[in-house]
Amino acid sequence: MNKGLFKKRWLIFVILLLASLTAVYLQPIFFPRQVQTIRPHDSQIIGEGGNTSLQVEPIPAEGFAKLIGKSQKEFERTYGSPIVSYDSGYGFSINRYQTELANSFLEVSIQKGKVAAIKTTGINGADIAPFQLQMSMGDLAQITMLYPNFTIETGEAEVTIELMEEDLNYRPLVAFDNGTYGILFFNNNSELIAVAYLTKEMLLELAPYNLTDGSATAMTPAADDWESVNQQKETQGFRLLNILRRNEALTPYETTYTLQGQSRDFLTRFLKKPENYLSGSRLDSFTRVTQGSGNEVFIVGGKEFEELAAALEVSGVYGFFETPCYDLTFQILSWYSDPYMHERFIKDGTQAVAIGISQQNMVILFEDRAATEDSE
Repeated sequence: MNKGLFKKRWLIFVILLLASLTAVYLQPIFFPRQVQTIRPHDSQIIGEGGNTSLQVEPIPAEGFAKLIGKSQKEFERTYGSPIVSYDSGYGFSINRYQTELANSFLEVSIQKGKVAAIKTTGINGADIAPFQLQMSMGDLAQITMLYPNFTIETGEAEVTIELMEEDLNYRPLVAFDNGTYGILFFNNNSELIAVAYLTKEMLLELAPYNLTDGSATAMTPAADDWESVNQQKETQGFRLLNILRRNEALTPYETTYTLQGQSRDFLTRFLKKPENYLSGSRLDSFTRVTQGSGNEVFIVGGKEFEELAAALEVSGVYGFFETPCYDLTFQILSWYSDPYMHERFIKDGTQAVAIGISQQNMVILFEDRAATEDSE
């Protein structure tokens, strides 16, 4: 064989070999594998979109689920009279009931004399059966499938609810065979920390999920004394936050008169002239949410919140602002099951917190501080 031809073929072989090796070894760099992020202890993780063709199969109603839609009197035959009761400002009253355990919370929304929602944390056993506190998503999978889509008949039209990936992993919705619904709240460790039971009407009023067909039921302000309503929500919200915090073996929150004043200053100044502090698409979003009747939510957090707080002369604090917020207890449970917000709630050390409420607008301020400072 001609030596020149042999060398040429050998050179081509070497070049092709090197090209093949280069493609193999650099493939992970230019075409990285898609990595699925799995939360600790999860044995069932739902991908976004899920299986949308499945018909929702309700599970048997037990415990609190059987009391949804019943009269307030029937509920109180078992759980006694409320120890706190106040107007929500949006067409239903809120009652808190005594519980046997110190770090537990039981709140009921009453609408037209009927139980419209039950919200609970720290309560276990038959009341929340077939669920159990600290159960994992894998445990839940043994009880029911998780569905990304629910169609609800309202009498006039159908409303279709869509759960996104985060909803399915942290706040899944379940249907009971008596026509009621439950929302399960999981923390970052995939442990069940709370349950909310609701009528379909209350579910559509609070509208915590995306709606792909139909519309949310508009919440109409209906309070005679908003100052009293706001203060009651702030007080009960602080109590619930500390119950959740103690249940994670963390030091309870403190509060200060200064921080409480700052939360009210934040809302007063911001709501008076939001156009002075928001611009462009953010102002458009805020205006659309506050003037519309859909189920959109406007949230300010992170760096944007720090900049907004500084502009409002409320500096040295962290937190977030959200609107609308009709049911603070329901909202706190939702925040606690939000991966980003939960990390802020479980920050260790001496923490002060203040909640400010102005009708449907809510701000929560956090402050790292020494235990000896001006605590209430």
